[in-house]
Amino acid sequence: MPKYVVGTILVILVIFTSIGLTIVAGSTYMSTIPPSKLAEEKEKIWGHTGWNIHDPFMQGADAPTLAGKGKTIFIREGCWWCHTLLPEQTQDWTYFGAPPTAQDVQLESPSLFGSDRKAPDLLHIGSRNRVKAWHYVHHRNPRAVTPGSIMPAFEYLSDDDMDALVAFLESLK
Repeated sequence: MPKYVVGTILVILVIFTSIGLTIVAGSTYMSTIPPSKLAEEKEKIWGHTGWNIHDPFMQGADAPTLAGKGKTIFIREGCWWCHTLLPEQTQDWTYFGAPPTAQDVQLESPSLFGSDRKAPDLLHIGSRNRVKAWHYVHHRNPRAVTPGSIMPAFEYLSDDDMDALVAFLESLK
């Protein structure tokens, strides 16, 4: 028998045993990790699964909550074309609020990152101390509260739709 064969076999056996035990112990431990507080909060707001493959045309509300219906309206009306929920690296946070982290949007589906940054980031708009009346006026006639705004007026939205949209925006903290 060549020199070091037994030692080599033992080393290989120890390595594979260690890898196997790590996988078994790791997968057992990982399955017991409780969900994060953020995940639990999003589940309360958006429902367990949010948008999924069973509703590809977004025909139903995101969840049976007012904020969930508001998210559907946010998507339906195309707000995400101009407003991001994950800003680019700019200095507008000094005016518009704290920049978000990746954890703020990791469970979103569809991801509302926005496609063309023409308007303020809305990820933390719910913590910017706006009163509900401001949102109603702003969405019905944006130039009444922000002169020179390029945002279109959404005066055609029903009161129920406007209530839902405002609830969604207030949930973004």
